[in-house]
Amino acid sequence: NVISGGSTGLIELLPCGNVRKVTYPESKARRQSLRDIEHEFRVYQRLPRQHDRLLQMIKYSLEDGLVLQYLSAGNLRRHLRQATANITVSQRLQWACDAAEALHLLHTHGIIHCDVKPENFLLDGIYRLKIIDFSGSSYDGKVGSAIEGTRLFLPRSWDDESTVQTDLFALGSTMYEIMTGKQPYKELADDKVEARYAQEIFPSVQSIHCGQIIMDCWRGQIKTVEEAMVSIGAEMETANIPAYSCVPCSPTVCRVR
Repeated sequence: NVISGGSTGLIELLPCGNVRKVTYPESKARRQSLRDIEHEFRVYQRLPRQHDRLLQMIKYSLEDGLVLQYLSAGNLRRHLRQATANITVSQRLQWACDAAEALHLLHTHGIIHCDVKPENFLLDGIYRLKIIDFSGSSYDGKVGSAIEGTRLFLPRSWDDESTVQTDLFALGSTMYEIMTGKQPYKELADDKVEARYAQEIFPSVQSIHCGQIIMDCWRGQIKTVEEAMVSIGAEMETANIPAYSCVPCSPTVCRVR
């Protein structure tokens, strides 16, 4: 039962209730897909087996692919598009915090996601976020195969490696979509967006929650995800939303949580 697919392969819903990532049958790129799926498994091995911002990895084998926990609520972008008018400020701020927390977890373990975007966050049963898709991520000098889309892409040469700063730029664009329900410069063609980004001309963030944090991510003023989390936590406190869940954890706590 195929429920999704991407550049790496197909996502199948298994009778047991988990999902499995496998290569496309008869694909010319099958060898690369196998490498990417194994690469994602290696990333999961570096991370805690259980964490609120991660899917649980069930098992991996060359024959069976990568088996993961299944979440039926779908991805964040789909939810933002379908229900944006009904999403509260409190929920949006919590999602911004969740996205930053997930990225902080990866960076704490030496992993650059390389493709941070709303589609790569799934909603769990209580509408909190879990980050997914590490098949193109980088770690230990292993360059990832993924690259951000135009509206999430820090201006640079296309062959430059992804870094903490490129992930942070993409986090800024993701937070913009969380707060507004639309992508940055949604009305413009990709080449127009690239030109504006290259000149550091970004969409207005006046009067939107976390606006300054978003702009600081775009302009490179925020250097670590921890800084972003602290700022989001302060914004949550200002809005009288409990911010206990937006406190950066130490590397030790992140590893055992």
